[in-house]
Amino acid sequence: MKVEDVMTCDVITIGPDDMIDKAARLMADHGVSGLPVVDPQGRLVGIVSEGDLIVRQTPPRRLPWWRAFFADGERLARDYQKRVGVAIRDVMTPHVVSVARSLPIELAAAVLETHRIRRVPVVSEDGGVVGILSRGDLVKVLAARSPAGVPLSDTQLAAEMRARMAKEAWAPPVVVDASDGVVTIWGFAGNDAERQALETMARAIPGCKGVKNQVGLKSEIMAYTYARI
Repeated sequence: MKVEDVMTCDVITIGPDDMIDKAARLMADHGVSGLPVVDPQGRLVGIVSEGDLIVRQTPPRRLPWWRAFFADGERLARDYQKRVGVAIRDVMTPHVVSVARSLPIELAAAVLETHRIRRVPVVSEDGGVVGILSRGDLVKVLAARSPAGVPLSDTQLAAEMRARMAKEAWAPPVVVDASDGVVTIWGFAGNDAERQALETMARAIPGCKGVKNQVGLKSEIMAYTYARI
């Protein structure tokens, strides 16, 4: 499935020469937290968010002279521009992360996660904005999906778990078994994150009805050993 299959096509945009109060009204009226900024040809040139507008409501901090001397002058000038500017170009972020509409949604999800953003503009080959992809769009796809294929047998469940563990560098060498669709794992992990991730891995296998997590922590064994000495 590609981005164009799940993106929101009805995109609310704004121009770089529009006034900031127009952006605030559009966000409020349409219930969105950001707007792509496009030039007269519809090409993406920036993005303006609620955060860009909220910063205007915070009082400026006057730095002591010694801090101002060492401060990043470019950043201070940019902050000033955002506080007192009246046009979108004064407050927008000009360097925008975007995705192509032909991008697989798995890769688009990775883009959102890597850049820690909630939505991303979707652009055509000529840079025109054709949609918006949000985390919500991806959640809807996940909710609509049902486990694919025929549920695995117990033997297949255990084999699949071992195969998935072999692909992950963090996965400790634990023992795996399955009975009546319930996967049992036991052994030792280096930390609780590994232990919990193993359980998550097992639950994600189609046909898994439950997990018995018997994995202990190496630190607990070491503590017990020292206590007995």
